Amino acid sequence: MRRRRLVIVVILIIAAAVIVFFRTYDGKPGPLPNVDEIMAELNEFDSKADAAVVLNNVKLTEQQVFIPFVSSQGIHGMGFLKWEKRKWSVVRVDMSGRPEVRITDHSDPSGRYVVWNNNPLEKVKEFRFYLIRDRNAGMSNGVYYYVPRVQMEMLVNVTEHPYGAMPFPDEWAGIMREDEKLNKAPAANIMDNLFMQSYSQPSTMYVGYFPVYANDAPLLGSSSKSGDEDTEFLMIMNETDLERPQSD
Repeated sequence: MRRRRLVIVVILIIAAAVIVFFRTYDGKPGPLPNVDEIMAELNEFDSKADAAVVLNNVKLTEQQVFIPFVSSQGIHGMGFLKWEKRKWSVVRVDMSGRPEVRITDHSDPSGRYVVWNNNPLEKVKEFRFYLIRDRNAGMSNGVYYYVPRVQMEMLVNVTEHPYGAMPFPDEWAGIMREDEKLNKAPAANIMDNLFMQSYSQPSTMYVGYFPVYANDAPLLGSSSKSGDEDTEFLMIMNETDLERPQSD
């Protein structure tokens, strides 16, 4: 009798494990829905999408896809599909089309993409994307420290690429990894490693962009954005936010 009960318990445990596995296992991504199905999914997710034309589907990872689209009113929007629970689902729609960061891997800065879908009526000629770390200086544990400024630039010709998904450059990802190590570093002898300071305030690193418009570009109002856990918004920068090399 005892052995029979043990067998029943083992069977129940195995059955529960199988159920949990199939409920959580996403499996290998299947083929993407067709264009009509994608538009229907976008419009069902957000009635304001009113998607009428899908411009492309851009694979970010095997499980995530970027969908630039145009509404019936000519608004340029962005949709994001994710393979979850053994099916493709829309997880977010943005109707501004303006640049933002899409995160595909929260554990590694290289798992980030800058995405955009610019409306040609805005007459943007170029996006200048920047990775910025503000300089910082002070004293911690009786030791003076100095964190130098980082300003890395990447240019995109919007006339040639009105929409896109640009992976973070290796240089950007490398700088961000080093910055994360610096922020997590314990108190250390600054003479052992000049770049492993322990300071009270972590460095501020962010990504922003500077849009370059044509001379006859119209005046644009602000647009609101709402994100999800995989979205990072970009700061719109001014010339005064940037540092230029001093000319002789």
